[in-house]
Amino acid sequence: MRTQSMIKRLAQLSALSISAAVFGCGNLDVPNPNAPDAQRALSDPAALEAVGAGTLRTWVNAWSACEGNCVFNTQAQSYSASWNNFNMNFYSSIDADGTRNSRSWQNNPAAAGRTSVEAPWTAYYSAISSATDVLSAIRNNHVELSNSANTKRLETVAGLAQAMSLMQVALLYDKGYIVDETIDIAALQYSNRKLMRDDVLKKLDAVIALAGANTFQTPANWLNGPTLSNVQVKQLANTLAAMTLAYWPRNAAEAAAVDWNRVVTYASQGISSGTAFNFSFVGDGCTAWCPEQLSWMNSMDTGRLSTRVANMLDPVTQRHPYPTGGNPRPNSADRRLGDGSFGNAGMVSGFGNLPKTANAGTDFAWSSQAIFNNARGSYHQSNIAHIRYDLTGTQDPSGIYYAYGPAALINATVNDLIWAEALIRSNGSLGTAATLINKTRVTRGGLSAAAAGDGATLLTTRLQYEQEVELAGLGPIPYYNRRRVDGLLPGTPRELPVPAKELGVFGQALYTWGGATPSSPTPP
Repeated sequence: MRTQSMIKRLAQLSALSISAAVFGCGNLDVPNPNAPDAQRALSDPAALEAVGAGTLRTWVNAWSACEGNCVFNTQAQSYSASWNNFNMNFYSSIDADGTRNSRSWQNNPAAAGRTSVEAPWTAYYSAISSATDVLSAIRNNHVELSNSANTKRLETVAGLAQAMSLMQVALLYDKGYIVDETIDIAALQYSNRKLMRDDVLKKLDAVIALAGANTFQTPANWLNGPTLSNVQVKQLANTLAAMTLAYWPRNAAEAAAVDWNRVVTYASQGISSGTAFNFSFVGDGCTAWCPEQLSWMNSMDTGRLSTRVANMLDPVTQRHPYPTGGNPRPNSADRRLGDGSFGNAGMVSGFGNLPKTANAGTDFAWSSQAIFNNARGSYHQSNIAHIRYDLTGTQDPSGIYYAYGPAALINATVNDLIWAEALIRSNGSLGTAATLINKTRVTRGGLSAAAAGDGATLLTTRLQYEQEVELAGLGPIPYYNRRRVDGLLPGTPRELPVPAKELGVFGQALYTWGGATPSSPTPP
């Protein structure tokens, strides 16, 4: 049962979210003395639309943040960094024998590492709170915008933001609150991660139905540039539903139990079906729209590709773990790495690159520099950088390197690879699975084509290779992919606990995951 103090805190969070959307306040943790009364704002159509649009920005920034994601993806050995910004070094450090990561989440109000647990929870529940307020105003209080079409557009997008934010709670935490416009906050209780997953799917099904029944186009400022039609929102909701099912498992046993036929149904109608598109936004240097993880990890002097993935791209030259003396220039058959050359001669002194040749990779580059402190563990080092999202090709400040320009959130390849996996796991068409894998394996990688005759085992290997190479930097997806195939190092936490601050509201005992207990048991 919710206490009065918790009800008040949720109301304050809602008011802060409204203030941020209407007046552009960028920090939801800092009270705004000029914040309007929440009920008054939610009865004003223009303010209501601003709140609804703001839910997308909150989700985008949480999905793209280094706080949380940079830890998850260094734990997954997708990226590597020994800096302790965002707690990366602390949570991705490996025991002396090189086989375990036994660091549990520091879920304690006095611990510095608690921010990795708190940040996603706070951000996603902020979006949920605002989206729920919008839906309540429309569905319960019958607030109308300038016309019915715009009202339905806002209702659909608010429903999408609510569902996709709850999706992240279900995928990241062992439990959470199912919040929507039909629920009495005074009676709110924790729901386990399985119940949360099922509620997310129900909400996404509702968004799919709404988007299919209405015609609209979102304004450009809702994603700081890109727009979404109702058809694209329907496709995106289908992809998110496929992701919810596929990425929810904490281990291989749970993954085997997924209803993969249902995943096929969703993915076959996702963002890579029909007229394919990538779900993206435009960064503004992190003034309001921030592709933070891509900014950090596509910079050759702050982040690197883990040698685990580099070794997959070129097992001959890129050894894993990192050897004494480093790894030499690559000669990969995969065009995404190629010979590792990148940029121009003027960069060499600053980035240790080899100037771009005709065999330069599209996504990855080699650097002679070992940029991390060996005293923190040489295993953090890597000579391969991820440069796919550096739009200038020279690490120039005007590109994604400093958080400007178009930035990926969930691209069509995410949907293709989930679709292919679902076909393989459900004994569906291996030929279709191979075709989906080849969209990147052949077209971007220049590798030999996968085929139905490869069989399920080899196709799975090729699928997982594409997941590792193609999906780097897309929110926490690499962590989800490694977790559900038992690919994380033993002891690595496989989910987050409810944050200590939240537990403290009710005087509940602090707890955590990691080490000997990496995750909660599978809910019944």
